[in-house]
Amino acid sequence: MLVTGATGFIGSRLVRELLDQGARVRALVRREDQLEPSLRSRVEVVTADLRDPGAPAAAVPGARWVLHLAACARTWAREPGLFRDVNVHAVERLLEASQRFGVERLVHVSTNLTLPGGRSPRPGEPLPHSTPYSESKLAGERLVESYAASGPAAVIVHPTRVYGPGPLTEANSLSKIIALYLRGRFRVRLDDKDVLANYVHVADVVDGIQLAAERGRSGAHYLLGGENLTFREFLGHVTEISGIRHRVVALPRPAALAVGYAAVLYGRLGGTALLTPAWVRSFLADWRGDSEPARRELGYEPRPARERIAETIAWIRETLPMTAAA
Repeated sequence: MLVTGATGFIGSRLVRELLDQGARVRALVRREDQLEPSLRSRVEVVTADLRDPGAPAAAVPGARWVLHLAACARTWAREPGLFRDVNVHAVERLLEASQRFGVERLVHVSTNLTLPGGRSPRPGEPLPHSTPYSESKLAGERLVESYAASGPAAVIVHPTRVYGPGPLTEANSLSKIIALYLRGRFRVRLDDKDVLANYVHVADVVDGIQLAAERGRSGAHYLLGGENLTFREFLGHVTEISGIRHRVVALPRPAALAVGYAAVLYGRLGGTALLTPAWVRSFLADWRGDSEPARRELGYEPRPARERIAETIAWIRETLPMTAAA
């Protein structure tokens, strides 16, 4: 099977699980040296950038299943078209190659940010609380829906807020927050009025992706989530499990928006914007999720948040140096 995004937070975990189960895996990566050393000798590597029109044709032939995780999942990008290039145009080319070379099943990994209120917006309906990332991911989903409607089998899965062992990148920001908190370096959060969001461990998402590949209905959407919590409750679990307590100040919305605008200005001047006003507004929205369809149809069974947060804290303490979350 082909896995795109194999060097990412979720993708690297998925590849490891598949290999441990005896699967033959082809990994599409932009740079082979970014693939975990323990995985390089165990997979067939195709080195290409999905933005290259020829990348899908180089990676897809001979693959029975395609698990598509590669995406531009940044908060902000200096190049305005990057989100659409990766999350829309590259998806279109991947689908064309999958159909041409007779792929049996395709799983497209999207995000819960395209499911406001727990459902996909109707065609033409605006996406509330949108960001360039979520808008482009929704456009990519529409392509997959059309692909599935034309005959080939394809399933769309929607992970929620993912955390767990893995690189402390932008895609794994929750684990980075946990690591910073344990070191006394996370002291400001958004005053979100305790809106709910859904939190899920990376191991549960990986299980859900495999179940979707094996059992998912073609054209169906499945939310891969865990528990609905406020961020304060999530951080409270970290405090109780770790035995470490730090005071965290809630930043009011106007101040957070000001920080977002300043971050975008900093990005335009050559830096990296880690927050934008659109993302501030998104974080202020209710993102509770319901994984019941995935439980019922796929047999998806995420484990309790406290158990998974405890595993993550143990991993941070065992494997990360004191400066890892800097």
